[in-house]
Amino acid sequence: MTLRFFPALLLGAAVAAFALLGIAMAVNHFIAEPYNPGFARHPLMVQGHAALGGVYLALGAFQFVPAIRRRAIGAHRWNGRFLAAIALFVGASAIFIGAVIPFSGPPETVVISIFGAVYLYAIVAGVAAARGGRIDRHRAWMIRAYAVGSAVVTMRLIFIPSLMFLAPVSDLGASELSIIAFSLAFVIHTLTVELWLRHTARAGALEA
Repeated sequence: MTLRFFPALLLGAAVAAFALLGIAMAVNHFIAEPYNPGFARHPLMVQGHAALGGVYLALGAFQFVPAIRRRAIGAHRWNGRFLAAIALFVGASAIFIGAVIPFSGPPETVVISIFGAVYLYAIVAGVAAARGGRIDRHRAWMIRAYAVGSAVVTMRLIFIPSLMFLAPVSDLGASELSIIAFSLAFVIHTLTVELWLRHTARAGALEA
């Protein structure tokens, strides 16, 4: 294996890991006690967000498989249309949850609104680029969207250990740790994907 293919392999491994963790989180939402009491006030919205978010992370992973794009472009396009449609609901419902029933109060509303808007913009820009035949830009925007959407997985990976180890010995409660974890996760994913896109564009490894 040459170094040229290492970035694609790394991206594939990361996407697969986030897809599996995202599915696990979606399933856990339906079997565990809700951590946010507000979820009971809007169950259909929250359940729809969790279920379709899991579907987005699972099926979205296949959009980054080069073999599928080369050998089954029709399946790639139809899957992409389906994912773009549910992504609009996932993004809008995330903003709704953050604005109407935020676990961490107004700070969560601000963070979720900002990154929810970034996510929705990336989806719309990606679809527009595909319709205009600008495939490199389409891929870049869809990678950005997936990175922002999967930040919720990293949020849990930060939040749960922090709650276990930091909360008992500090003044930080669950709501404060939650918003810190959300902010860190979104910033980490946003910066990482931009560095990734710059690197792959410079190396000529971003495939059409």
